[in-house]
Amino acid sequence: MSISEDSPIVVQIVTLGCAKNLVDAEVMCGTLASNGIYLTTDAEAADVMLINTCSFIRDARDEAEKAIRSALSWKRRGQRRGLTRAVAVGGCLPQRQPEACQKQFPEVDFFFGLDDIDKIHLLIRQFFTGNSELPLPKKDLPTYLYDHNTPRITVTPENYAYCKIAEGCDHRCAFCAIPDIRGHLRSRQPESVLSECRQLLERGVREINFIAQDSTSYGRDLPGRPTLTELLRRSSALPGEYWLRVLYTHPLHVTPEFLDLLAAGGHVVPYLDMPLQHISSHILKDMRRGQDGQETRKLLQLIREKYPQIALRSTFLVGFPGETEQDFQELLAFIREIRFERLGVFAYSPEENTPALQLDAQTVPHTTAVRRRNQLLQVQQEISLARNRSLIGQTVTVLPDEAPQRRQCLGRSSADAPEVDQSVLFKTIPGRRGQMHFAKVRITAADAYQLSGEEVP
Repeated sequence: MSISEDSPIVVQIVTLGCAKNLVDAEVMCGTLASNGIYLTTDAEAADVMLINTCSFIRDARDEAEKAIRSALSWKRRGQRRGLTRAVAVGGCLPQRQPEACQKQFPEVDFFFGLDDIDKIHLLIRQFFTGNSELPLPKKDLPTYLYDHNTPRITVTPENYAYCKIAEGCDHRCAFCAIPDIRGHLRSRQPESVLSECRQLLERGVREINFIAQDSTSYGRDLPGRPTLTELLRRSSALPGEYWLRVLYTHPLHVTPEFLDLLAAGGHVVPYLDMPLQHISSHILKDMRRGQDGQETRKLLQLIREKYPQIALRSTFLVGFPGETEQDFQELLAFIREIRFERLGVFAYSPEENTPALQLDAQTVPHTTAVRRRNQLLQVQQEISLARNRSLIGQTVTVLPDEAPQRRQCLGRSSADAPEVDQSVLFKTIPGRRGQMHFAKVRITAADAYQLSGEEVP
């Protein structure tokens, strides 16, 4: 396949998975655009469809494979019309299993790994103009990490953006393949993060979300070992009207200083995203979480008693090998006791080359894991509905995610992270909302996952 060097190349990027993957896609957008390659959201206008995949669990791989098959169908349709089209696949899936990906999808034109993110323009041009096939991604652990000088085009709504403060993870949780995909922890320099925050705020962003595989491990690999709390203090000293939110923390590294900062008010929102995975001590031990059930309870009780203003979001994993009905009931009672503001639940997915596969423990049938997941989510729905109804009549600060349409605006409170938490639908003050500023909203109605209200002066 060839194309003349002076012909424009148009790329559509389809990105899957979490916000960390989205940032990778935004860097690819910036890299392509700054090197003369055009971007589109219209598949029919594209020469290349680039799929940025996730491979965290079986459901993510299923979604990635479906997207790849769809892209290959797009390629074949174009070929029947005499069009030159190519499909490129990157992200976690080919980084984890390059040969298997190539064998499963031989029609994919080329695969690329996480260390190729800032070279994607070169790979695309090489594909169209080169005489040899591109190599598969290397199996070595990736080392790439973007900084504030890296070209990047944010694709989130104008009011919020993500800032990846670190990449990789040094934890070795028994169920998780991420360290073998994303590599070791590598933190960005504090000045680089601060520079990116300034850039985002100057563009009008009103919520910056710090993300990493484990945000609370930030700085442990850097000289002087700067901490997340120090980074937040420096970032929150920047001028302007905005929120700072931290996502993906680990309970082992949540310190009193960090909790004090979350609860203090100001730019850092009182929101703690802290996946706990389970509460049964023997399950936590087998998961290699580094903390038992008693220590987990002690931390949660401290937060509820000393920091009641902090909204708690957590994620739990059911169906892990050896999880008994008693373990599950203990987890169910724990969720009823703590009454998390936000909660996600996953059914265990056996992952290749993870320690969980070597456990001498009884396998939990997938149907049982799904039943337990659904039961937890049903309990959480009841908790969420009661919490939301208690807010009726109160006034909350809301950040719009979308421009108002016929005086209706959709946004989020400080207790809600983008894309994963609930929303607030509110009626705006006539003529007041030419721009998407923070709004004071009196809550008038509530269901389990959405609040409704009216803007007040």
